[in-house]
Amino acid sequence: MRAGLPPARRWVLPLAAVFCAVALRLALADEEIALHVRTVLATDSGSDFDTRLDGYRRQLRGLFHFTSYRLVKEEERHCPFGGRNNFEIPGGRLLEVQPVWLRDNRVRLRVLLIEGTSPPPLDTDFTVPNRGNIWVGGPRNPDGVLLISIGAEGRP
Repeated sequence: MRAGLPPARRWVLPLAAVFCAVALRLALADEEIALHVRTVLATDSGSDFDTRLDGYRRQLRGLFHFTSYRLVKEEERHCPFGGRNNFEIPGGRLLEVQPVWLRDNRVRLRVLLIEGTSPPPLDTDFTVPNRGNIWVGGPRNPDGVLLISIGAEGRP
């Protein structure tokens, strides 16, 4: 005959497992990051500047030399580190962003721009300031050039 645990102690192991699961979930909640992806159409036709991009005016004018900038798409997503996040980019493209780590107030991002079945035209890692962004001069579009802003905000 096997000796079992006394009835008063049978609940200790399941309760400890639940406690550990809740503690792990709370710890991982702090490991979330907000990803921001903005797609901008830049052209040399006209001199329009989309007011939704006013906070980026200096960056855009300093990095690129187009006369017109229009926000085409904007998306924000909260996700855990290590997860792959796919953002649709106009023109049938897919931007895959994987947050790798947050350290010294900088965020490492693994980025792929996927177009059809050909090798990705962009396959690299970026390190951006926490709460900052990076602009990528993107694919040509019949109306101009698509510029992609990739930003990240995590809790240090």
